Parts: sequence; structure tokens; C-alpha cells
Amino acid sequence: MCFNLSRILSHTTFLRSMRTIKRNQYHSHCKYHWMFAKRLCSSEANASAIKPYFEFTDDQKEHCLNDPNIAEIVKEKSKRKEFFYGIEIPLKMDLNTCLDFKMFLPQMPEFMSIVWTKQFSDAIRSASMAKLPNIQTHLNDFLDLNLNNVLVIRGDHVEEGQEYNYAYEAVKYLRAARGNRLAIAVAGYPEGYTNLQVGPRNKALDIEYLKLKIDIGANLIITQLCYSAEKIIELIKDARIAGITVPILVGIIVPYSFSNYQIIERITGVRLSPEARIEVEQLSSDDTKVKDYFVQLMVRIIQQILEADLGIYGIQFFTLNHFEPVVEVLRELRSKGIPKNSKADC
Repeated sequence: MCFNLSRILSHTTFLRSMRTIKRNQYHSHCKYHWMFAKRLCSSEANASAIKPYFEFTDDQKEHCLNDPNIAEIVKEKSKRKEFFYGIEIPLKMDLNTCLDFKMFLPQMPEFMSIVWTKQFSDAIRSASMAKLPNIQTHLNDFLDLNLNNVLVIRGDHVEEGQEYNYAYEAVKYLRAARGNRLAIAVAGYPEGYTNLQVGPRNKALDIEYLKLKIDIGANLIITQLCYSAEKIIELIKDARIAGITVPILVGIIVPYSFSNYQIIERITGVRLSPEARIEVEQLSSDDTKVKDYFVQLMVRIIQQILEADLGIYGIQFFTLNHFEPVVEVLRELRSKGIPKNSKADC
């Protein structure tokens, strides 16, 4: 089964091809899941943008396009109070991205997201059609792929005259085009619209915008980068109070060095608290210590969210192609009994 996300960022489209990974079904078409879980390599040079080290049969490819609604998967696992997670993998333009899933054992990711940027989209389309660099074209290209799950995010830059200036407009178009078959995810911002807001944040207005996206057709929320469990919990509680009942995944990022943190801070506008930033600055000359700091911080954040009893059990790790920090977070969680009945690594 496959889970595919398209991320609309300003005039650029990010296509995320996400695979749900089944560990106990190795028969019939499920052989595909086992093979995919072993190793994956993606390259710009390949016309498909994703180059596995094996071939798929036509039957396997057909089953790939019959993936379930991810919003329903998240809803069902949350209902069973099962901790689960997914990983996001950005493709690199100049290097292959290879991943050995064994590093995540004993609990594999429930899904993985491969980010496909506009450059990959252009490379793929150029072989058979003229380039039409606008959002409407990217949305139609996505729909032509017959994929079943999409994440829509507005970027921090809007081109003059572009069709869609706000995420809800794309949500409305996609829902009308595909009906209930499509799972549409939107972003939730615990810190607010950090790259867009001028002046003090209006939390009530942020929730109003989020509810608008849900009311118009979105049925899943993925929270974006935040270094504060309290702010994430506040967003979730405010959303529920506002009548938003769709399932929610919590987005987590684990910076692996101080320079990496600074880059993320500059791009997103999301920052540590002044006190926490001073702590990290004091460790800035040692990448390992900085990484360990963020690993422990994210473990505490995940613990606090689970202990808040909000019905939230799913995590989306934004990996930046650095998987070891994610593996370390998972290892630390296991040492604390998350998921339940898990054993600490020897």
C-alpha cells in the first residue's frame, strides 16, 4: 500500500510519496511491502524520481495505487491508543538517498514520505509534456497520478497573479475534484504563522483559519515544527474546543548540530525559548552534544503529549535525511516504555 502527499508551497509543489509498511503480511501482493521495507534509493536521474534496487510487477504497481485513506489509518490507530510514527525523506538533487529500514527495528515506521520538489516534477514532465509552472498545473498533475492522500501547505512567498494565495483554496479545489476518495491533510501551527505574521500573534484567528480548512474539506492535521510541548498541546486543545474533530499527527524535527538548528530557525522563524537557546549555544562547538540535547528535548515533548491524554498517538519525523537522531529518539522512548510493553535496547 502507498500513501502519497502533495505539499503545495507557494508556487512550488512538493509531492510526497508515502508507503505504509506492513511487517506481518509477506504473501501475495504484500511481498511489495517487505521488499520496500528493506532498502530504497532515489535519484533525480531516473524518470520516476524514485529508484528502488529491485523491480515491481504490474500487479504490485496496481496495488500500490489502491492505498487506503491515511486519515482513516491515523484515526483507527489513535482509537486503539497505539503509538506510531512516520518519517519524511527529502530527495537530494545531486545524491542518491538510501535508507536501510532495519535501523528502525523493532518498531518500523507506519509510513514514509518522500518529498518530491518542483525540480523533480519538471524533470518528469519534460519527457512528455510542456512545462506549465503554476499551481493549477501541479494540482492537476497530482490528480492525474491517481494518488489518494495530499498535504496542502501555503508557503511564505506568493507569486503575483498566482491562482491560489491560501491553502484553503487548494483544499476546496482538490475536494471538489476528487470527492471523499482523497484524504486531504493541512498544517497546524503551534507557533502561529511565523514567517507571515506581522505584530503579535492572534491565536484565535489561527484556529479560525485552521477550522476553515477543515470545514472546506481537509480531514487530517499535521502540526508543524515546534520546540514546546505546551504550545503543541495548547493548539490541539484549542482545535478541539473549536469543534475540530479530525485526527492529528504531531510533527517533530531533531536538529543534529547548532548550524542545522540555525538554518531551520532562519527558514521557519521557529525558535527555542531564550533560555533553551542559551543552553544550546553553550554546546554549539560539539555537534554530538547538540544532537543529544535535541534528542532528549524531543523525547520529553513526545512524552508530555502522550501523557496529556489528548487522543494523539502519531508522530511525523521530519528527518532532513539524518536518520540517526530519529533512531535515538525512538530508542529513548523504548527505554521509557513507549510504545507500551516495549523493552529497552540492550
